[in-house]
Amino acid sequence: MPTPRAKKLPRLDKRAWIAAAFAELAAHGWDGVRVEPIAATLGVTKGSFYWHFTDRDALVGAMFIRWAEGRVRAIRNETTDDDDPRSLLYRLIDLYARGPHAQGLAIELAIRGLARADSRAADAVAMVDGERLARVAALFAKLGSKESEAKAFLFYAFVFGQSLIAGRRDASLRAAASALIVE
Repeated sequence: MPTPRAKKLPRLDKRAWIAAAFAELAAHGWDGVRVEPIAATLGVTKGSFYWHFTDRDALVGAMFIRWAEGRVRAIRNETTDDDDPRSLLYRLIDLYARGPHAQGLAIELAIRGLARADSRAADAVAMVDGERLARVAALFAKLGSKESEAKAFLFYAFVFGQSLIAGRRDASLRAAASALIVE
């Protein structure tokens, strides 16, 4: 009678571990980003984790890099257009006014919260904020605004901040942000 073979576990790369860590971060905060529960969720052993990362801190550092690079890429995609800058600013308002992507917002807030105490998180947040502000300031500059950086800051604070205010996604939001666009 043949002996049963051990079930072969899937081979994962760093990206799979980081994606699973982001899912845990969104669901349970930083306390949820632990090797054993993530391994169990992925259906692999902890050895798979240690093949890719030296420890949990290395995973967290990789998460900051992946988040910042992903957000910068998304920001560039959202703001790279040969269209009229005014139309593009309105599209950004509409994008944020539709409401936040719950998992993305939870991840961003967790990283921003940790940025107060962790320089790597602070660097990631600074990279993302810098890209957002530079892109929006460039749009205001194309409209001829002499105060493009100040307007970019107010615009960004508004469209990002309004997503944190529950139940306030209506036409008045678009009108309020529009006041920044009209010269």
